[in-house]
Amino acid sequence: MKHNLFILVAVLAFAALACNSLVALPGTGLQTGPSQTYSIEESLPASSPVTEAELVMAAGTASLALAGGASGLVKGQIEYNVAEWLPALSTEDGILRIEQGLADGNVASVPEEAVNRWVVTLGDSLTGVRIECPAGVYTLNLSDSLPDGAQIAIDAGAVTLRLAVPAGTAASVTVHRGPSGVETKGEWELSGNTYTTGDSGPAWIIRLEMGVGNLTLVAE
Repeated sequence: MKHNLFILVAVLAFAALACNSLVALPGTGLQTGPSQTYSIEESLPASSPVTEAELVMAAGTASLALAGGASGLVKGQIEYNVAEWLPALSTEDGILRIEQGLADGNVASVPEEAVNRWVVTLGDSLTGVRIECPAGVYTLNLSDSLPDGAQIAIDAGAVTLRLAVPAGTAASVTVHRGPSGVETKGEWELSGNTYTTGDSGPAWIIRLEMGVGNLTLVAE
């Protein structure tokens, strides 16, 4: 019994360590270089509508400022200084997808000076959004210009994640998580595994699936 307990404690300790600093695997260390900017500007498609957006960030570190109100399909930019994080944009089967290179799916050590800043403004036709945070440290800031009733799904692995909404904006965040800690800042109420905040403005429905790690919900 004690032997099994020791194994469990060791596994959880390793998982917690992975949340705060990515595991360096042989040959997967990333190098920073000159800062580059990937510009995003897509018009509304002339034929079939695009109603969903998928934003796939690289493992390591990233910040996302997500807003609504673009005149076309999507507008914005991604600033990064790791060559492997070159983004790619596609639209297929009604889905807009912006995805960064993920270093062949390996978890890599990331230099402290790494930069990965996303600023994305969605058009009104994009009411469903899925955000992928594979592993690392992420900050997601949602603007009150996102449409009322927006549905946002966040898929996260072993992460330290900060999710911020404007204070007073109505939002619900349902959290399905592994052995993770949750901290709140601002006015939040908890019922079951759903956190709610705000009483006015857009009513966002956010679903968060995450593995081990730490989550901070912010209303400010």
